[in-house]
Amino acid sequence: MEITESFELSIGRSRSHHRDRYLAFAHLEQVLSNTDTEPLFVDESAVVKICLDKSR
Repeated sequence: MEITESFELSIGRSRSHHRDRYLAFAHLEQVLSNTDTEPLFVDESAVVKICLDKSR
């Protein structure tokens, strides 16, 4: 699979469910999250800014 195909397949909404355990406090926390992935085009200003940023 090419990297571009992988990115195209990840477009949309994904859900994550995991647990965090804090041993010092004997605390267990369930974490639920939704992530929305949107396509960007190479000529969008945000993409150009990231590509030209020399501090990365």
